[in-house]
Amino acid sequence: MSQQASLFDFEPPPKLTDRIFFAIAPDAEAIASIGALTAELKTHHGMQGRPIADAKLHCTLCNLGDFAGIPEALIARASAAASQVAAATPPFTVSFNAAKTFINGARNRPFVLTGDDGVVGVTALYRNLASALLKAGIAGNPHSYTPHVTMLYDDVTAAPQDVRPVEWTVRELVLLHSHIGQARPYNVLASFRMPSA
Repeated sequence: MSQQASLFDFEPPPKLTDRIFFAIAPDAEAIASIGALTAELKTHHGMQGRPIADAKLHCTLCNLGDFAGIPEALIARASAAASQVAAATPPFTVSFNAAKTFINGARNRPFVLTGDDGVVGVTALYRNLASALLKAGIAGNPHSYTPHVTMLYDDVTAAPQDVRPVEWTVRELVLLHSHIGQARPYNVLASFRMPSA
């Protein structure tokens, strides 16, 4: 009986502990602006969520996925694609001038900075990177993309509003490693500099 039962035994799927993604990161001045704006908007909307730590502020580009461990071969292929995209992209200014809650069905929703014309460069970078990754055999990044920087998570829903612009010059894209479900800093796995003017 025990031998027959063992036929139905199975290994549970490995726990996904590592998220790998490309992003752009604000410079020190933009980080300070985001911090001040987050505090002001949090008070204005009566939010209780904890602001995202300065070192974790970023605008996600393409996701490589969630893994149990670090997928070295995938990272090598993705890095080669990102290097080509960065080399073909001159530095550009990004400007986030609006804030809103992303409605995603969760109770604790992201309250984010977004933009209009000031983020077109980020959208173009996303599309170029997603295309290069696809050519390298790495799919999964949707056609639809909204550049944003998450300020905090909260159950208060804030309608879209204009805010004073947060700007910085994008000079590189970075490949980040997040420890899923852990309050640990991101690891920068690689960075890809854009050519100087």
